[in-house]
Amino acid sequence: MNWNPEIFSTIGYLSVILWVLAALLCLIYWKLPSRLLCTLALGLTIAGFFCARINSENYVNRIQLDRSEEIAKQEALKAARQKALLDSRGDEVAQVRFAEDGSGDYLDRAGMDETDLKYFEKEGILDTPAWKQQKKKRSGAGTDDGSVEAAIGGDDVIEGVQDDTFSEDQEDKPVMMMEADMVMANQLDLINLRATLVMLVIGIIVVLLDYLRRANIQGKSSFPIPLPSSWLNALTPIPPLLTLEKRGAASVEKELARLAKRGDSFIYLTYDATQAGKLPSSISKFPLIGGHEHLIHVTDEISDEFIFESVWYGRSSFVVGSAGRSEQL
Repeated sequence: MNWNPEIFSTIGYLSVILWVLAALLCLIYWKLPSRLLCTLALGLTIAGFFCARINSENYVNRIQLDRSEEIAKQEALKAARQKALLDSRGDEVAQVRFAEDGSGDYLDRAGMDETDLKYFEKEGILDTPAWKQQKKKRSGAGTDDGSVEAAIGGDDVIEGVQDDTFSEDQEDKPVMMMEADMVMANQLDLINLRATLVMLVIGIIVVLLDYLRRANIQGKSSFPIPLPSSWLNALTPIPPLLTLEKRGAASVEKELARLAKRGDSFIYLTYDATQAGKLPSSISKFPLIGGHEHLIHVTDEISDEFIFESVWYGRSSFVVGSAGRSEQL
C-alpha cells in the first residue's frame, strides 16, 4: 500500500514528533535524572497533546470518501449502454438530421416502443434542444412598451453583482481521499490521540516523581508543600542529621523556612550564637492559608526531654546557639 502524506496535516505530523521526543526525554531521564529533562518532556507532551486534537478536529474530521473513480466508471457504463442501444435501434429510425438538431435528435419516436422512449427521456437524449428552449423563452417574454416601468420590471434587468466581501463564511472544503487512505487516516488519528494522552499522563507522573526525588536534597528542592514524610522519604530519605552547606543567616533562614513550609519540625544546632540570634522567632508556613512555625531559642531552663518531645509531636522547632548545648544534644 502506497503511503499518502495527506492523511495528516502539518500540525498532525508535528504532534507525532513532539510526543516521540517527549518519550525519548523520559527514557533519558530514567538514566540521568534532571529537573530540566522532565520539565521539557512535559512541555513537549502538552504541545503534542493539543496539536493532535487540532489535527483531529480540523483536518481528519473533514476527510470524505473520494468517489470520482466510481462516478467515472458509472458514466462510462452509461455511455456504453446508450451507444449499444443507439446501435441496436439505429436501423429502425429515420436517419434524417438537420444542422440545428442535437446529438440525439435524429431518433424517430415513431420507430421506438414505449420502453425505449422512457429510457431515452430519462437519460436526457430526447430533451428539447437548447436553441429551442431559448426560442420559447424569447417568444414567451413580455413585450416592452418603452416605459420606465417596463424597463425596471422587464426580463432585461441586469442582476446585481455579488460581492464576496459580504457573503457568509463558507465551511472549510472537505479533504477527498480514497477509501483505503481514509481508513488509515482515521486509524492513525485514533492512535495519535491515545498516544498523546498516555504521554501526557506519563509526563505528569515523571514531573511528580522528580519533585519527590528532589524534596530532601538540599539546594535542589522547589516549591515546598506539606506532604506526608513517607512520600518524601520513599525516593530520597532525609538523614537524621543534616549539615547545611551554605553559610550566613540569610541562607540558614531560607533553608529553615523550606523545612517549616513542608510541615517539618527541627532542631537547628550551631556554634555561632550571633548567627542564631539573628533568626526570627517564627517562620511563615503557608503563605495563602496562614500559620507560623515557632522557633524557640534554647536556654538552660529548657530540658532536653522537652525539646525532643516537642519536635517529635510537631509542636515547634528549636534553635540551639550554644556550643556546649549543641554537643550535648
